[in-house]
Amino acid sequence: MEILNMIHSGESPFDIIYHVAKRLEKESGEPGYAQYVEDQIRAVYGFALEHVKPMKDELRDVEERLRRIEESYKNPSFTEEEHTRIGFAITRHKKNIERLKDMIRKAEADHEDMTITKN
Repeated sequence: MEILNMIHSGESPFDIIYHVAKRLEKESGEPGYAQYVEDQIRAVYGFALEHVKPMKDELRDVEERLRRIEESYKNPSFTEEEHTRIGFAITRHKKNIERLKDMIRKAEADHEDMTITKN
């Protein structure tokens, strides 16, 4: 019933697949299976096929990591070298965010949404 409820609620097909993968991971006892499925969805459907939803999910996660990294950068107990390394991570995350935003803009301009057309 969970899957039908997700469908009836208009959940993204990607979210439904991930939900099923989490259940399979739990039942099989195979840790990391759901994360692997999510990573593959983002790589294939997001980056390769340019579906917007997986790219927006990736953008959300990168922005959240950046927020946490920037917060930890403020910690005065880190050495100068550690602050430098954290600073590099901040720079890379910001560049990745811009890259993802550009990819999303391009995908939104060039592609139709993933919809199912009823005959």
